[in-house]
Amino acid sequence: MAPLLRKSTYQVIHELPDSATEWQKDSAVQAYFQPGQDIQFSDRPDTLGLPGQRYNAPAGTLCTDSLGYPSVYVDSFVCKGQSRAHVAMAADPVPYRPGADNLVASVIMVGCLVAILALARSLRFVMKMGKNFFFAENERTTAVPDTASELRGQGWLVLFTSLMLAMAYYVWSVASGDGVTFLPRHGLLLIYLASVIGYFLFKAGIYQWINWVFFDGKKNEQWNKSILFITAMEGVLLAPFVLLHVFGGLSLQFALIGVASVIFLAKILTFYKCYLIFFQRLGAIMQIFLYFCALEMIPLVVLVGLLEIFNEYLKINF
Repeated sequence: MAPLLRKSTYQVIHELPDSATEWQKDSAVQAYFQPGQDIQFSDRPDTLGLPGQRYNAPAGTLCTDSLGYPSVYVDSFVCKGQSRAHVAMAADPVPYRPGADNLVASVIMVGCLVAILALARSLRFVMKMGKNFFFAENERTTAVPDTASELRGQGWLVLFTSLMLAMAYYVWSVASGDGVTFLPRHGLLLIYLASVIGYFLFKAGIYQWINWVFFDGKKNEQWNKSILFITAMEGVLLAPFVLLHVFGGLSLQFALIGVASVIFLAKILTFYKCYLIFFQRLGAIMQIFLYFCALEMIPLVVLVGLLEIFNEYLKINF
């Protein structure tokens, strides 16, 4: 017996007269094609599952739920004797937290340990500078040079300040990032840290050059000690906000507000020492603003701009 050749929808419609309406065409198609005819369900597990499609699967071949809908095949074995299969659902990925990153946490802990030891070695310098910070030093006073141990301690504290600033920008970048970068997260942290260290080195070099041209050696020595003290203490004040956010429950918003407040306080103190050492005379208001903006604010703005450029160029845009 020859197989029955069924007509297509196109053939059924074109057998009707040209004057047939759309309603008549639809009725003819429905009359010719009965719902559910010649449908043979496969006995293989349905891993897709059509919404709204009821299917009574053979026993032992596919686990169906109480409504008769096919379930997603989760396990590699055939479900038997179960009334409902466990439906696989895509879980939300665990958000990245710097405190849960072993390398980041280790870097912070080592940095804090080094800062504590450096602060202990530079305690005499810190106490002396803190005591006389808001007073102008007498030019006839003979300055006591810092020991090698104190200088090393101050250098380590400056590096700790660089680490805290880089970590603050790192946590903000991770929280607000909307793309994937070419580098791993640890590579980004290294770039941020190198950028902040370069910022401090550039600022120290330009300070030395400008002050050597316009001011005498004693004022330069007072300024170097003051700016070193401010930078070292800036990291000490930044540490609680960064640590509470990374390892505690402090929100990113409050942490960034604290970091910004510490940076603002450091700039105010720098401006005050700049006035106290170099421009403590009438008529020098324009010079002090030019000096402060050119050597303090512009390098800071350039640093933030460079970090944003690094983020944009390293990002993979989809």
